[in-house]
Amino acid sequence: MAQGPNKPSKSQEMSTAIKQRLRFAKRGELRLVSHHDLMRCLERMVRRARLPLAMSQGFTPRPRMSFALALGLGIEGHDEVVDIELCQPVESAELLRRLAETSPAGLEWLEARALPGSAPAPRPVAVEYCICVPQERRAAAFAAVKSLLASKSCFVTRRRADRGSEHTYDLRAYVCDAAISEAGVLRAALIIRPEGSARPEELLECLGLRDLLDRGAVLMRTHVELDCDRNRIESEKRPERTAGSS
Repeated sequence: MAQGPNKPSKSQEMSTAIKQRLRFAKRGELRLVSHHDLMRCLERMVRRARLPLAMSQGFTPRPRMSFALALGLGIEGHDEVVDIELCQPVESAELLRRLAETSPAGLEWLEARALPGSAPAPRPVAVEYCICVPQERRAAAFAAVKSLLASKSCFVTRRRADRGSEHTYDLRAYVCDAAISEAGVLRAALIIRPEGSARPEELLECLGLRDLLDRGAVLMRTHVELDCDRNRIESEKRPERTAGSS
């Protein structure tokens, strides 16, 4: 059957795909929605917003979307990242407007930035988490944070209930920084490596604060840092070379 004159072929869609990097927040009751359910929700939202999504090829085409990092169930995300590919250009401001009109409560779109079609998928290199510590627990938590940062290692055992296996690793090697503010907010930055990262729940366990989650405290992921962001910051810090400099 002949291809309609106004309908691009799949190969044409792929060659003209336009990528947008979106940052968004997932707050409130929406934190209880799983990552897979969020992916399906976003697919439906994009269709309702009538955005010209580029689709993957094959027997079961899927929208070309790529999340930087899955968010654990029950954790709020305040600065998450997802890339979507379009087969027609849409202004970033218009993209944000359309998504906002179709988003459920708790999902807020913060930023949209056009990328070259050849831009790689978002690769996270660090994340920041925070949680509020009750007044009566802050002194002990402060001491635990100080002890962890002063230590050379802190081995924890990760258990996989679905596989019945255990894995021991050095959590300290993934903790970039941690501190408790005067307001009692624990903030911790964790490094992400190709082999993985520490889980925030495991960090809380090491600090004697894991029970806060069982008591209703909300863990928040406040930032996802990408490798391209780090490279950009480093290039901005690097002084410009002037004529005659060596």
